[in-house]
Amino acid sequence: MSVLEHVGAWTFEELADLPDDGQRYEVVDGNLLVTPPPSHVHQGVSAAIFSLLKGGCTPQWRVYYEFALPLGTDGRIPDLVVVRADAPISRSTPYPVGPEFFGLVVEVVSSRTRKTDRFTKPGEYAEAGIPLFWRVELEPEIEVFGFELRDGAYVPTAELLTPWGPITVDPGALLD
Repeated sequence: MSVLEHVGAWTFEELADLPDDGQRYEVVDGNLLVTPPPSHVHQGVSAAIFSLLKGGCTPQWRVYYEFALPLGTDGRIPDLVVVRADAPISRSTPYPVGPEFFGLVVEVVSSRTRKTDRFTKPGEYAEAGIPLFWRVELEPEIEVFGFELRDGAYVPTAELLTPWGPITVDPGALLD
């Protein structure tokens, strides 16, 4: 499918027809958003957090990297997610899992998507009812901030929470 040939509002399901060209595609308010691949630092930090989450994950949960999150006809591709193990994931359906199966979403803030990662996405995830959200800042130094959904909005937590309990993350070790 040629992006230039598309007429009308985009839907998240249509992303499955786009080429796997290394770009990250998302749909917001029917508009196609295209962002370049993340930096090496972003990828390294994401991989380190993935390993930490995967290492502590209980059998009731699964950890995924760049997993599609449908939000009505829109959708995002968070950096990392924790999804219930009983989610109906299938090879034949590209975006089968709704937000009700998500326990945690992690966004690593990049210089190209600062405002979206800090403000827009957390609001969308809270509106979707995802109980936990982490924001990972890369500059001026690496910091991980945890949030819990309360009364429809994210509030900071004293410790980083996962669906299976608190976890310790050493920000300085995320680049090793």
